Amino acid sequence: MNRDTDNQNPSGEKADKKAYLYHLLPRPLRGNTLYPLNALKEKFPDIYEQEFGKYAGREHLTRQRIPRLGCLWNDVLHLSPVSPLKIKQALITAGSDPNFTISCYRIDPAMIEARNAVVYLFDNERDIMEENDFMAYDPSEIAEFSPMPPATIDYYRKMIGKGQWPLIYHRIPHILFKGTLNITDLPIVSV
Repeated sequence: MNRDTDNQNPSGEKADKKAYLYHLLPRPLRGNTLYPLNALKEKFPDIYEQEFGKYAGREHLTRQRIPRLGCLWNDVLHLSPVSPLKIKQALITAGSDPNFTISCYRIDPAMIEARNAVVYLFDNERDIMEENDFMAYDPSEIAEFSPMPPATIDYYRKMIGKGQWPLIYHRIPHILFKGTLNITDLPIVSV
């Protein structure tokens, strides 16, 4: 795996202004491909069980259909247009201890086939996703989804105030990609 070190600022992010997508480094990772959760069920059942455990109390999400892609929530890769640096800064501002690291693959939005992806806006608290919660994916428009949503910061404060670690992508737009992703040459950003 490559560590992204060229032209970085101390945070580990590239100094350029291009918008990227991010995916947390899976632990453990086997091979050089990111798979949607349902694909892991057959390929790596032990990893599937570990990852599915993250949905404890939220299992209903795994049965949600993605309207524009005609598949389930667990049949897609979940990518973030918000950088790990912005997420870490928001968590610290919300009261988190700063002694943690977020490591993500940095993905050029053009690598994601527009016909196999959608933007999930995640701008509400409803448990049921509806058609109007999604929009077409356009790689050239990723920058408009890259700011940290104020609702996410409020959620971080609320959870940290209760002494609980928040779901770090809550209320952040998701890019949902129906496919797999080869990570062999993807840079890693760690903050």
